[in-house]
Amino acid sequence: MALLDFDGDYGRTYNARIRRLIPAYDAIFELAAATAAALQPQAQRVLVVGAGTGTELPALLEALPQATFTLVEPSEQMRGFCSDLLAGIGATARVAWGPDHLDAAAHRAFEVVISHNVMHVLAPAAQEQLLRQMAAHVAPGGCLLLSSYSESGPPGLDLGLAIGRTRFAALGMDSATIEAVMASRNSKVFSMDAERLEQQLTKAGLEPPIQLLQALFNHLWLSRRLVRECEGGADA
Repeated sequence: MALLDFDGDYGRTYNARIRRLIPAYDAIFELAAATAAALQPQAQRVLVVGAGTGTELPALLEALPQATFTLVEPSEQMRGFCSDLLAGIGATARVAWGPDHLDAAAHRAFEVVISHNVMHVLAPAAQEQLLRQMAAHVAPGGCLLLSSYSESGPPGLDLGLAIGRTRFAALGMDSATIEAVMASRNSKVFSMDAERLEQQLTKAGLEPPIQLLQALFNHLWLSRRLVRECEGGADA
């Protein structure tokens, strides 16, 4: 099974595997939905970048009942799973599919922009590009919620990797898969550097990101665009 082949076997087994790979997977979604509802309870437009199978969407749809959602997802297989989930909960009418990639999206402003577990499948240069693109779509007073794998430096790095290996084994992951996951670092999975994250977002006119949660190397950040910094910015 090719790691991160979202249109292949990895994508077909994604929902069954992802909670072993990512600590606090569901907690991230729960906290992000609560944060969006606390900051933008009247939100009308929400952008979700990397919607995947749609696992995060039921909580978001409930948390932001007045919003319509634009979804960006490059994998055809994942879009299919997500569409099935939305049909099953009767939410198809509140959702529109955007282009496969955000760089092709029309320049619209959204009160809430959310991206979970996307940045770490991109190399650093592509991470920076996507950060700029997402920031450009945050409306005045709006917020960006972002979760990603983000390594700490030494000595925490070695400890974290050791804990990660032990956690995988305790959850029943076989040794060959554990080695494949560990070998994917800096080749298929790339750490989201916290300093680079802050640099790109502040350069784009957003506030420095606030870390809302850390579970081993998994992080959730919040960044907001102040209204006074947005005059003449993205069209509402």
